[in-house]
Formats: sequence, structure tokens, C-alpha cells
Amino acid sequence: MRYTDAEGKVEVWSGSIQPHDVWLIKGRFRFEVCFNRYYQPIRKGGAVLVKFVADIAKKAELCPIGVVNWRNVNKQVQADIVELIRGKFIIPDGKIYNDAMLKHVGKHRRQWKFELKARYFNPTVRTRQQIENDNPGGIVRGTWLELVKYWYSGQSKDMAKSKIDASVASSSSSKPRIEVEDEVFNELMYDKDNSNQKPVGYGFGVKRSDVMGVHALLRKKGIASEMNNDNNDLKVKFARHKKETANLIMRLSSSLSDLLTAVQSGHVSPETLAATNSALRTITAQ
Repeated sequence: MRYTDAEGKVEVWSGSIQPHDVWLIKGRFRFEVCFNRYYQPIRKGGAVLVKFVADIAKKAELCPIGVVNWRNVNKQVQADIVELIRGKFIIPDGKIYNDAMLKHVGKHRRQWKFELKARYFNPTVRTRQQIENDNPGGIVRGTWLELVKYWYSGQSKDMAKSKIDASVASSSSSKPRIEVEDEVFNELMYDKDNSNQKPVGYGFGVKRSDVMGVHALLRKKGIASEMNNDNNDLKVKFARHKKETANLIMRLSSSLSDLLTAVQSGHVSPETLAATNSALRTITAQ
């Protein structure tokens, strides 16, 4: 991968480049990044940039997660993030590139918050106090408490799920839910008139089939209609299996978390070990 120093000297960095390599750069040189016509970072330089942006999104001191909406994050904070990225990578000038970078940071920030919720927010098996006390490393307690409060508020309902439920409820036809889901995702991911094939809000070459699945493309070609009856049973079974697996993973996550807490405190009870062992056996069998 090519990089340029402050004097304009170009050299090549061979081998894998991870975010920590970018953070630990010595001297004033920047990695070169290529972009396509949609302002998406591509090739090796683009891959390194994407990984670095994802790492920024996980650093609370740079990218606050306590603010619900990314658009409401302090503009100076956003400007500092752009300046930081431009200090590490050669990116064309222009507001459109700045906005694209911030959009990528916002997307990874949402993903990071989703991962935190999936990992720590399990109110069916843990009390609110237990969740609040399980503060992840790198996140200040005040921010963590605000995040937990938001999860419990009910305002964190997934937008896509809400739109799907509303569409199903208001539909006067017997249209299968999977078709409603496709329409909603198409609305969320693409321009309203569906003329722009570039996914709205995504910058990594996401294709329609990646988001909607192969069945949507088959239906567009007039093939899926012949397969729907045969696939309905499989869809129901898969949905049930997916739900059971999610419950098992949540149970295992809770058991492992309790075990780690017990290990840290130096008081590991036979009951805690038994519960963790049971969860592991169950999910292995599944």
C-alpha cells in the first residue's frame, strides 16, 4: 500500500495494516486511498480506511455514544474526527468527502451500539442494576448509564421493525410479511423513486441482493412466485430456529458474564459453574 510523507516522497507498505498501525504512525505521512464514483473508499487503501473509521467509532473519547442521534453530536466533535482521518489518509478535498466520512463513522457507531446492546442488555435474565454495573471497558460510567437508560426507555425500537409492523397492520391484502419486509428495506435503503441504485446511507458497495436477499431478485424475475408455497414451511422453521438460537446465545452470554464477574471477585460458586456449563452444552447441542 502506498503512503506519502510530508515532503511528497512516496513509499510502499507491504503486508497487513491494522487500525493500531495507523494510530501508531511515526512522522507525518499519510496512506493513499482510492474512491469510486460514489465516493466510496476502494481497494486496499479503502479497506484500511474503513477499519480505522470503525475503530474511531468505538473510542468514546472521540465518538460519543451517549447521544442518541449521530446528527445531534457536537459539530466540533465531528469536525475533529474529519481532521483526524485526513491527518492519516490522503482524501480529496471537498464537503462531499467530509460528509461521506462522517456518514461512515455514524454507521459504525450505530453498529457498535447495537453490539453493546446485544452483548450486555439482557433484561429477561439480569436486573437493571446488574446491567448498569457491568460497565464495559473504555466507556465512562456516566455515558454507560445514559445508554442503559435509553435502552429501558422503549425509544430504542428498531425503525425498520416499526415500519414493517405498521405496514403489515395497515395492509388490506394478504401479502406475506416477507414481501412487506422487502418493500420496507427497499424504501429505507434506496431513494424514494427507486431510481438510484446506490444504497442510501451506505458507502461500501452494498448491492440490492446483499440487503434484500436472493429471493427478492428471483421474485423480480417472476421465478419466486412458483416457489413461495414450497418455501413457506422452510421460512417458518427457519424463523423458529433463529429465535431459539438467539435465546440460547443470550442465555450463554449472561452465564459467561456472571462467571467472569465471579472470577474477578474471587468467589466462583458451584452454581455459577453449573449454569455456565449447562448453557454451553445446550448451545453446542443446538
